[in-house]
Amino acid sequence: MQEKKLNMFAKQEEYMALRQYIKFGESGGERGATAMVRQAIESELTPRQSQLVHMYYIEQMQMQDIADAMGLHISTVSRTIKRGRERLKSCLRYGGRALLPSLED
Repeated sequence: MQEKKLNMFAKQEEYMALRQYIKFGESGGERGATAMVRQAIESELTPRQSQLVHMYYIEQMQMQDIADAMGLHISTVSRTIKRGRERLKSCLRYGGRALLPSLED
């Protein structure tokens, strides 16, 4: 049971970190880390993934509301957001270390 709670906490932390990362990329300004984050979102995600990730993380819409607005099934929305999140995590894992010095400025 304790391990399950730790896993849930880790997932929540991961969600918040990713949300801050995405917000940082959407916040404007085209220099340094912001430009790199924006480029990662634009180049690593498909247009639909980018749109749904934006709606979910930035606009903080519920998945059901996104599904209704886009005319999609909720499982499609969930799956698309998950795939986009995995692609961004991969980008963070392999390219994120380059962002750290510029985030400290």
